[in-house]
Amino acid sequence: MTLTHLPRAAAAATAVAALLALATGCSDAGARPAAATDPVPAASPVALPAPRSAPSPDAVLSPAPAAGEVRVQQGPFTDRVQLTALRLTASPSSSPSVTGHVAISSDISDTLALEITAAYYDADGRLLGTGSFHHQEEGEEAHAGHAAAQQHAEGPRAAGAGIDFTVPADRLTGTPASAVLTVPVLVNE
Repeated sequence: MTLTHLPRAAAAATAVAALLALATGCSDAGARPAAATDPVPAASPVALPAPRSAPSPDAVLSPAPAAGEVRVQQGPFTDRVQLTALRLTASPSSSPSVTGHVAISSDISDTLALEITAAYYDADGRLLGTGSFHHQEEGEEAHAGHAAAQQHAEGPRAAGAGIDFTVPADRLTGTPASAVLTVPVLVNE
């Protein structure tokens, strides 16, 4: 071969190699589908904060409360309310309940919603069950009446003079000797 034919031979060999590589690279024979080899990453979950709810009552109180004692557990709204005249009624002739009076001390605006819960305990401080009281101002009756244990205040508003409340026990496992109140909901205008 002469020097003049060498560049043509090299060019032809390069062209054949390029065609062969192109044909092999573009062929999908024997290749797995893209989904099987390269899974599409799932969208990462959005981290939302957990819904806020009232804390669960303690299973056992230590020290055990005195017979008839009604405690108020500190919470996000206890500094904004005054709970007075608290009384546990647990006679065999009536359903157990906690009665009292609540007045909003931090604000004079209307109270739109108020919830008071009671955890009932036996003489040894063991949890027997709970109950709740719900107050909603007029215009909110459509949302009222969720459970038979709920009581709705009628008459004076929680702001100002306050309201009397009853927190009936719901399905207790024994006779309560004491109770602990919490205020998990307080909504003002």
